[in-house]
Amino acid sequence: MSDEAWREQLRSHGQRVTPQREAILRAVQDLPHPTAESIHAHLVAAEPGLSLSTVYRTLVVLQDLGVVTHAHFGSGPPVYHLADRPPHVHLSCLRCGAVTSVPGELAAGFAEEVGAAVGFRIDPTHSAVYGVCRACAAAAGPGRPAQ
Repeated sequence: MSDEAWREQLRSHGQRVTPQREAILRAVQDLPHPTAESIHAHLVAAEPGLSLSTVYRTLVVLQDLGVVTHAHFGSGPPVYHLADRPPHVHLSCLRCGAVTSVPGELAAGFAEEVGAAVGFRIDPTHSAVYGVCRACAAAAGPGRPAQ
């Protein structure tokens, strides 16, 4: 979504376009898998008056308007993405904590099989899949469990 498109999205729903909202949206765009806390930490030096609650409230508004979306990684806080980005699945390494994004269609077969078997509709782009990344598996050596 272009800068003008999300500004118009805010205005058309009676919301103001403020420098803080612009900065928060840019942080969502620029930071890898940002949380409200990491967005706040990234912006607070340049925006000393920016509170964490403002970041949270702004993310709620942007999500309600379809400008951003979020995903959950375990019990941690949600991470945010621009809503117009292609669907993707997060792969989270249990050993080193690295998070990698892969195209959402890689999980489509799994989601379809679960749906056919038990009637449950999975949204794999809303959460993370946990396992062991290539580097950690290689470090464990052949025949040894990576965990």
